[in-house]
Amino acid sequence: MVKGKTKSGIKFQMDERVKDDARVLYYMTALQKEGVSPMEASKHIMDLLSLIFGEQEGVLAFMNEVANANGGVCDVKTMLQELTNIFEAIGAKKS
Repeated sequence: MVKGKTKSGIKFQMDERVKDDARVLYYMTALQKEGVSPMEASKHIMDLLSLIFGEQEGVLAFMNEVANANGGVCDVKTMLQELTNIFEAIGAKKS
């Protein structure tokens, strides 16, 4: 388990092995495909969060950290930026 903070101070905890899980690449790629619907994007984001942070408790803890650092709102753009920061923090390679 790796614990840390993003550049903006968001605390996180995750299994370090997840950064090398092919499903992360799948979900991130799926989010960038042209024509992906908002419903599909939402599902991919939630699947990605569950993979990274575990089930509901871990996902909600992360989302609450993002919200607390951003005036009580966990907007999607900020949350995705924080995910990028997490992978950078643990040394994940960017594609």
